[in-house]
Amino acid sequence: MPPAVTEPPLQEREEHLGHLTDAALATNSDTGGKIIVLEGPAGIGKTRLLAELRDQLRLRGRRVVLARGSSLEKDFAYGVVRQLFEPMLATEAAGPCRPDLLTGAAAQAASVFRVGATAPVGDLAVLHGLYRLVVNACAEGPLAVLIDDLQHVDRPTLRLLAYLQPRLDGLPLTLILALTSGAPAPDALTEILHQPATTFLRPQPLRPRGAGAVLGAIFGTRPDDAFVTACHQSTGGNPLLLTELARGCIEQHIEPVAANADGVGGVRLPALVSRVAARLDALAPEVVAVAHAVALLSEESDLPTVAAVAGVTVETAAFAADPLVRGQLLARSTDTGRLSYPHQLLRASAYEHLGPEGRTRGHRAAAVHLASVGAEPELVAAHILRVPPTEAPDAVGHLRRAAETALGRGAPDVAHTYLGRALSEVTDAGTRAPLLDQLADVAMHTDVAAAARYGEQALALEPSAAGRATIGLRLGEARLFQGDIAGAVGAWRQARAALAEADGSPGLTGLGSALDAYLVNVTVVEPDQLHLMDEVTQQATNGSPPTVGDRALDCVLALRAAFEARPEAAALAVRGLSDGLLVRQGTGDSPLVCGWLALLAAENERAAASIDHARREVYRQGSVRAYGPVHAFAALDELWRGNLADAEREARSAVEAVERSGVRLGRPFVGPFLADILAERGDLPGARAALAWAGLPEEPPRGGPMYFYADTRARLLRRTVGGERAQAAALDAGRLFGWFGGDNPAIMPWRTEAARTLRQLGRVDEAAELALAEVDVARRWGAPRPIGRALRVAGVVLGPYDGFELLTEAVDVLAGSLARLEYAKALVDLAAAASERGQRGWARELLDTAAELAAQCDCPPLLARVDAVLATLGGRPAVQPGAAVVLTTSERRVAELAATGMSNRDIAESLFVTPKTVELHLTNTYRKLHISGRVGLAAALTARGARAAVAGPSR
Repeated sequence: MPPAVTEPPLQEREEHLGHLTDAALATNSDTGGKIIVLEGPAGIGKTRLLAELRDQLRLRGRRVVLARGSSLEKDFAYGVVRQLFEPMLATEAAGPCRPDLLTGAAAQAASVFRVGATAPVGDLAVLHGLYRLVVNACAEGPLAVLIDDLQHVDRPTLRLLAYLQPRLDGLPLTLILALTSGAPAPDALTEILHQPATTFLRPQPLRPRGAGAVLGAIFGTRPDDAFVTACHQSTGGNPLLLTELARGCIEQHIEPVAANADGVGGVRLPALVSRVAARLDALAPEVVAVAHAVALLSEESDLPTVAAVAGVTVETAAFAADPLVRGQLLARSTDTGRLSYPHQLLRASAYEHLGPEGRTRGHRAAAVHLASVGAEPELVAAHILRVPPTEAPDAVGHLRRAAETALGRGAPDVAHTYLGRALSEVTDAGTRAPLLDQLADVAMHTDVAAAARYGEQALALEPSAAGRATIGLRLGEARLFQGDIAGAVGAWRQARAALAEADGSPGLTGLGSALDAYLVNVTVVEPDQLHLMDEVTQQATNGSPPTVGDRALDCVLALRAAFEARPEAAALAVRGLSDGLLVRQGTGDSPLVCGWLALLAAENERAAASIDHARREVYRQGSVRAYGPVHAFAALDELWRGNLADAEREARSAVEAVERSGVRLGRPFVGPFLADILAERGDLPGARAALAWAGLPEEPPRGGPMYFYADTRARLLRRTVGGERAQAAALDAGRLFGWFGGDNPAIMPWRTEAARTLRQLGRVDEAAELALAEVDVARRWGAPRPIGRALRVAGVVLGPYDGFELLTEAVDVLAGSLARLEYAKALVDLAAAASERGQRGWARELLDTAAELAAQCDCPPLLARVDAVLATLGGRPAVQPGAAVVLTTSERRVAELAATGMSNRDIAESLFVTPKTVELHLTNTYRKLHISGRVGLAAALTARGARAAVAGPSR
């Protein structure tokens, strides 16, 4: 007698189903998106719960998509993303009002769904394109995305989920993810699970009453209580095991009565794999072969492929599938006739039953058949990965094609997997060398340590001098990102020797300049390396077009000059960045960053323009590794301008990029930048945590680019503990910078930092000497921010009478400069001095302007200082709206675009931010300009002079 039902009703899951349904229905643009993880052991009912949830949401009119991870497809590029969105994209023409989901920045994700549709693009470009695809999909209304078997989801899809997580604000998206407890968790999955915003729902085993309902549905009659108790104890209340046990009882003709309660023990098996094995062992060989074939293949396998893998005809496979479907071991799609296992546990059990040799034969047969019918390269490669090396025909060709597909889909880590396996298929040096070089190139985007290993092996096998020169350049870069400075220098020196040997070979134009650039770059990332400047041979361009190497050399020489406070630095950096060549072809590389830092220190507006250009490039065609420097130096720019909220957003994006790319060299920069930003905003615990994130010991090590770390550490110690310890830290920072040949207070103001702690210690003369010495160095450099800061600190140290003229000059220097926060600090210090001198009315005017600037900079500690000084004057600041109406950089960009009539969504896409961020910036802009909305925005921007520099108050 067959079971009474194919699938028993869902039991004891009403509360979970209601919670998930309510959560999805409550999600909208106002609430923002959410992530819920449905976690529990295999067979607890997660798959059924998601299926029921999908049906419930569809009944309520909510848009919902469901996908499932698969162990076979775990190495695919965005395999689960394709499951989710390919059906949606296939129905784009279904309604005249439906926008194309792949418009705008989402077009960058087209290659994920159309093999060979576009040239390969960077992994970040595709990742961001998929994010914009999700935004476009949510524009039609709230969307629920359900993903089953999260532990088997491919890595690129997990990266997208992690990328979406901090961008859910304002996005009407509900992500409900089912995860098997105890499954190994890759880094991207761990990132999702450990976020405070992620909530968990954990279904419990069925109670005896629920178990009795399941048994009654399957047997078609109410079971005796003793029988239910025996079955419940045997399965622990696991719904899937309970269902399989009931079917086993039916097969063995065991009635659900009390007298047979002890007989349940004979049915109980140690694992589901044994239960499935027992069922398969009782079937005909061709039926077992079909069951094995479906277990080997991906979800919903077509009959011809099943037949080819099983080694039978299509007709035989069709007949053999019937008893498997009737016995509910397999399911057949009513739409396509494809075969699949209704639960991953059943598939895994059948796969285990096949045995190691059978699995190898089956995967080899699957690879051969799929290749013969022109299946996607990644599907062929998935089977080759499960066959020992040299046993699959044309494995290298298939794997390289799969790698090309993965690169086109923006998944270099997946391409790395395919190429790494291809390497094990090759033994001759002539084939291995180019494959190793390709692997090194791909690994630079995912694993710089692996890139260095591949580069070393490729270099050892490369016969030509020209090849060794190009390989050596990248090998040095990989070692640099690892922090292996000596190894990097060695690689570049070998490359230079090979370049000399290959003199005149085609394709090497600009390589000499690039090698020089990297050697100069070492002098600003590793102390005591100034001798490398003697090895640099700057060559005349002789009228030929500039190369990337030439532009890179300009930028690193600019930073070298900036370190030494030589004024020609800015001109060199401008030349290096002038035509955008380095941005287009070297985004994320160290020389580009050198040019930015030189111009930021010089307060040259072209730095921001180049960073914006790089931001556009990196989001349109760049890599995850490259977008870390873009956000990091955008954060530094905003910090030095005084736009602290914008600076924090940029710095946190840089942290995200560094963590995902694994580039260790980014931590000594990004950690201190974020720490300084948080300290300026008054979040000292957050600042300490940011500095700790840099992963460095308490005392800065001598090796590596530790100057920003040492500088920030000194400031943080002054703000927290003060005294001799802070004083020693400031002097140590200056000593460290000196090891790099550096002495520019625009980059590292160690003298004024030491002066401030010396003043706290009562050593005023020493403090004044250091502060005035910094004034001299800052004047030689010429930028307003370091001059104004040095004058301000010197004025404070000397006091309200002897230092008054210095404080006045500081305000005059900083008025109209980019450094609004430093200007506000100078105003407060001058006001304090004016109050001491009896100029109380003027002091109040200064404080009014300072208060508004401090509020616009989002600097609570400075606002508190304004109040403290004002308290000595006997009142509160009478802030005059419009006296200093200044928009932050981000607010100005958003307002200017909104004034042209662009929608929030279009602005968000243009600036690579979320619509919610656009809304926040516009709200702040309306408040600052005293308008109620977009009407009159253009006129208000002009009338209020929001883009103009703030004028300093007169005496």
